[in-house]
Amino acid sequence: MSHSPNSCHCPSKKKPKRNIRSLSVFSWLLIVILPKCPFCVLTFSSAITLCSGAKIYQHAPNWASFISIGLAAITLALLAWNYKGRRTLGAAALVLLGSYFIISSELWTGELAEYYWGAFFLLLGVWVNGSFYFFFRQWVKPAYDFVKEKYLERVKG
Repeated sequence: MSHSPNSCHCPSKKKPKRNIRSLSVFSWLLIVILPKCPFCVLTFSSAITLCSGAKIYQHAPNWASFISIGLAAITLALLAWNYKGRRTLGAAALVLLGSYFIISSELWTGELAEYYWGAFFLLLGVWVNGSFYFFFRQWVKPAYDFVKEKYLERVKG
């Protein structure tokens, strides 16, 4: 006797519908943005803590200012420990620039905008040393090549 799949009285398994597209975009963003190695994770977390520095303590030049300055130094040390060639040198330059802005804000001017510029350069330096090159190859370079090609078509034609 032959058995057809439609003649079975067993309950069929229904898979719950999920919005897989949005989940994959979210996980792709996490993969691109978050660092991959343990040293980059430590550097990233200290830089994130620096971004919330004005929320942790009253923004005034006192002993608590050295928390931000110390975290900036730790970020620079962890970048140096995770040396990846020229990419790390560029990242270290960005972290040094950010450290200058933070030190200036904490000890001399007290400007929050300067503090946040420093935190921005610290995060950018960590990102450059971590996964920025992947982002650059995937998105920035093809977009630049496309715009350049369209521009050259207009200029020549």
